[in-house]
Amino acid sequence: MHTRAAITLGLAHRPVAGLFGMLVTVALGLNLIFLTHSFLGVPEWPGFVFALERGVPEVVGYVFTAWAAGLALYLAVAHRQAVLAGWSAVFVVLLADDYFMLHERMAKVVSSNITIPYPYGQPVGEIVWLAAIGTVLLTVIAVGHRFAAPEWRAVSRVLTALLALLVLCGVGIDAVHGFTTNRGVWHVVLSSLEDGGEILMLAITVTFLFGVAFCEHRPALDTLARRRAAALLPAAARRRPGRSD
Repeated sequence: MHTRAAITLGLAHRPVAGLFGMLVTVALGLNLIFLTHSFLGVPEWPGFVFALERGVPEVVGYVFTAWAAGLALYLAVAHRQAVLAGWSAVFVVLLADDYFMLHERMAKVVSSNITIPYPYGQPVGEIVWLAAIGTVLLTVIAVGHRFAAPEWRAVSRVLTALLALLVLCGVGIDAVHGFTTNRGVWHVVLSSLEDGGEILMLAITVTFLFGVAFCEHRPALDTLARRRAAALLPAAARRRPGRSD
């Protein structure tokens, strides 16, 4: 794999590529089983439904999030990088929020104290709560990022991009989902994009952190940008001076 994204994620390292294949297969497999259960009734057991509390997909999400938190904490301690400690805290908060259903509970508190017409109270309350927690955590990361070495800033930038995609699935699509009914084709599709997308992004995040922790992978984003720009140049422009065919 030689695309810019693959190189940035560390997939040029064989152990990382292998782990990526396994975790992404699990994520996509859970999504496929959810879809076949929803539309075809196969398998009959409802344990693979995304919306089911403590169901298989949710537990897998817990495991992936815990792995991400542990890997980030290991990097923070081993390399004495405060920014990675901040990222570990982010994943710990995500795990606690999912396990204890904090955003659902706090959304009820927010909507009960602010007059928001039905059915907008719950999704708006969740967005307010998550925005408040996110602001605190990202402030901590920004401070750590400011004093980190360039190689760890690059790691933090990749994690920021992955977190943005995770938030898009978990908050953005969830907010859209909150305005729809909990039945029908749209419910299934949005559940697949929301929960399936979250598990997929967590799988990619774990893969990236594994490469950084155990394969000495460091994303050189500036170098990659120059390499990409050079690849787009005509062949004649890339020839060294004085070289002829």
